[in-house]
Amino acid sequence: MAKPIIRKAYENANDAPRPSAHPSTVIVYYSSVMGVGPKVQGNNETPATVNKGSGSIATQSSVAAGAEGVAVGGNVEGPVIVAGNGSTIVIGDAPIAMTAVQRDSKLGQYLSHVISRNRYLQLQGIRSGGRLVNIELEHIYITLKATRTRSFAADGAWLEQEQHLAPGERHKLDARMGSETVTVKVEEALAEHRHLVVLGDPGSGKTTFMRYLALCYARDRAEGGNIINRRLGLDESGYLPILLPLRNLGAYLQSHYPRDDGVEGHARLLEFLRVYLHGERIEVPDDFFDTELAEGRVLMLLDGMDEVGDFDLRRRLARLVERFASAYSRCRVVVTSRLVGYTGAARLGESFATTTVQDFSLSDVQQFLTHWHRLVAIGQMGPGDAGEHFAVQQTQSLLEAIRTNPRVRELAINPLMLTVIALVHRDRVKLPERRAELYAEAVDVLLGKWEEAKGLGEAAILENSVFDNIDRRLLLQSIALMMHESGTKELPTADLMLILTGAFFSRTGDERAAQRSASRFLEVIQERTGLLVEAGLGVHRFSHLTFQEYLAAVEAAEREDYLDYTLQHSLDPFWREVILLEAGYLSTKHQAKTTRLIRRIAETEAEPELFHNLTLAAECVRDVGPQRVEAGLMDYLVQRLRKELDRPLRGKTQGRLAWLTKITGGEAKRKQVIRRRLAAAKALSRITSGNFGGSSPFWHPPFGEPVWVTIPAGEFWMGEGKESHPIAVPAFKIAMTPITNAQYQLYVQATGAQPPDHWQDGQPPKDTLEHPVTRVSWDNACAYCDWLGNILGKTVSLPTEAEWEKAARGDRDQRSYPWGDEFDPGNANTAELGLGETTPVGLFPSGASPAGCLDMAGNVWEWTHSLWRDLPYQPDDGREDPASRNDRVLRGGAFNPISRYARCSARNYYGPDSRYDLFGFRVVVSPFTFSDR
Repeated sequence: MAKPIIRKAYENANDAPRPSAHPSTVIVYYSSVMGVGPKVQGNNETPATVNKGSGSIATQSSVAAGAEGVAVGGNVEGPVIVAGNGSTIVIGDAPIAMTAVQRDSKLGQYLSHVISRNRYLQLQGIRSGGRLVNIELEHIYITLKATRTRSFAADGAWLEQEQHLAPGERHKLDARMGSETVTVKVEEALAEHRHLVVLGDPGSGKTTFMRYLALCYARDRAEGGNIINRRLGLDESGYLPILLPLRNLGAYLQSHYPRDDGVEGHARLLEFLRVYLHGERIEVPDDFFDTELAEGRVLMLLDGMDEVGDFDLRRRLARLVERFASAYSRCRVVVTSRLVGYTGAARLGESFATTTVQDFSLSDVQQFLTHWHRLVAIGQMGPGDAGEHFAVQQTQSLLEAIRTNPRVRELAINPLMLTVIALVHRDRVKLPERRAELYAEAVDVLLGKWEEAKGLGEAAILENSVFDNIDRRLLLQSIALMMHESGTKELPTADLMLILTGAFFSRTGDERAAQRSASRFLEVIQERTGLLVEAGLGVHRFSHLTFQEYLAAVEAAEREDYLDYTLQHSLDPFWREVILLEAGYLSTKHQAKTTRLIRRIAETEAEPELFHNLTLAAECVRDVGPQRVEAGLMDYLVQRLRKELDRPLRGKTQGRLAWLTKITGGEAKRKQVIRRRLAAAKALSRITSGNFGGSSPFWHPPFGEPVWVTIPAGEFWMGEGKESHPIAVPAFKIAMTPITNAQYQLYVQATGAQPPDHWQDGQPPKDTLEHPVTRVSWDNACAYCDWLGNILGKTVSLPTEAEWEKAARGDRDQRSYPWGDEFDPGNANTAELGLGETTPVGLFPSGASPAGCLDMAGNVWEWTHSLWRDLPYQPDDGREDPASRNDRVLRGGAFNPISRYARCSARNYYGPDSRYDLFGFRVVVSPFTFSDR
């Protein structure tokens, strides 16, 4: 049987060999970076007596070690961990291996700095013996997934089809024409693009991903061993990682180069890099990075474009990053940003591909929680069966709470919120269902609420009076709001100490006592809570921007003038999360105040872009829930949004949307208008579906029955050019819009049918409930029709080609498009619009057909019941055979093909089992079956 190995506590952790990551290995590290963990203190004045042998007992001033054990003289502060057979314990700084470089060289010092700065999970809030339990990032990291747009036009196939396809010609159009959006690991997007922008919501894991990259590349350079290939699947090695926060670069430019000379190049970024490292106490020669950059062996990680509050400065940084990427085109450059901050001229150029981080799946949630609870249990209880059993119980309990509560699940698929939920769950029977409440609980946990309740005290902050967790939180709130008002995420430590000293002087009246209290407060908050952390030499910040935003939100909500104060900032994207969290906090205190805030936001006339205020108000309601606002507010917002979205994009529109007449001013303006309408449509979808009990204007609960459009019996002209011919069609009813994700989800939940392969855990992609369902085959669509028909007691089917075209064209002319003969890019979601994705159904009311059907041009190719046959259409020639496995016709074009494929007569065909992200369907209902026709 293997014997436990006890490694000594090295005075210099860099001298220690790195332990292997064997499954039975338990590693207990003291983090000099975080300032927490078990410490071993020796006593040099009095030699310790060492007792050795099996069953030894340590008496006073003695240290005992079992047979073949190692005794460490002195006092051990913190928990004593007993390891089982085959275990390894390391007490002291986690060793950093330097097998590929000299440890004391400039390169070795730099790599040690990068590794030590990025190796631990920053947010813990869990203690053992009064100290935080650290978790190594490598042990907890979950690979992020992201969307990526993949182009198919490079081989010329699409262009060839465009040039040579005559109207009505029998030709299969590439279903992926132009591009398609796929879900990949973020590392795969990194492998494919040397210049990459990673976008995501707050807390989606962008910064953690950057830190993980920096750690892996630094370890690969320091140790060798092909770490990059093993961890990231990239066939490269020896790169030098550089991780820089863009907010610091922006501040440096404002301080040293306040005027944009229009020609600043990559040298200015490298100048800042040297200054930044000097602030981190890392001194490197001016030419330290030159060789690596010239040879293309640098990974430049630029984090937080959105954290640069000033838009002009953000635009300036974007140009600077572009010039750096151009100068060192062989180097890897990765930039992160929140979605909200990555707009307009602040977007990077064409050399940068864009990928958007996706939410966790439930399997990701389970994997994270399994690692989290196990590592926490080991840190608190030591290795052994008891800790393992407790960890399994905690994971199972929390997973059940997440699976059974849609509101909690919606929060848990965000990595930061999942971490917060894991913190809060240890001490809660029932989890809060709203973000603001979760953050409130998390702040209490981080401030030591539960340890305080258990009587685990600490040194007093104020010398002669109480300064409890409520006092700490109030002081942090004022600091957070002060920082947000200044548009900053960091404070020089000297400035922070002045603020703290002033706050304590107002209590004590004694300047020296106030200085001592300020020092103790900062030490406690930094080392024991992790809420404020040292971001560099002489600089402090909140451990995550979201905690600054939450605490600032609470402070703003408590102001007497909270309405006027909030509205002063409501147009600034930097304040968006603060306002959402403020509404959430107010909803726990006062329904009337919450309602007044949201209504005032919606009614404010000034806005930086179309629908900004209505969208923000709707997001506030989405965060707090309809039960937390007064009756009538939901209906008011829904009516306002629907009224605005029902306005056509063209015509003689007057009043608030008079800018529509200027759409012809350029493609960029038109795209901006559509993107804002898309944001408003998504906001409407969020408050009229799911747990909010609302309904869509295009379908009815509880089964998702479509709103039907009646198409009267009669003759119309089908086809185009030489194939044009008249045909009579009996009366029928057709769905006003394609079937949406929300409708299809009802079918999946009712029948247990397999959802589309890009859904996660039976859920459509985020914010797409009212988008057309995609990646469904003809077989899937027919199965949906059978289910809906049985539920409704009606004959529901896919439309025939003739039915579809009559609903799109009408019966009085041979128009090319549902709205007329001329294509208008404001009437349909096609390639001309450039969105590259589906849009909510009904977003283009001006593109309606004569009968009132929507989305019959663009958005998705729609399956029809008909088999592919040459025109003219003959319903009795076998083309409506439901049993045939031959190709079926699709109609209407989609978001990627250009406008000519959105014509009423355009045809496409694919096998009945084909699934693409451009394929959807709508349905018809009639009093007869196909056998009766």
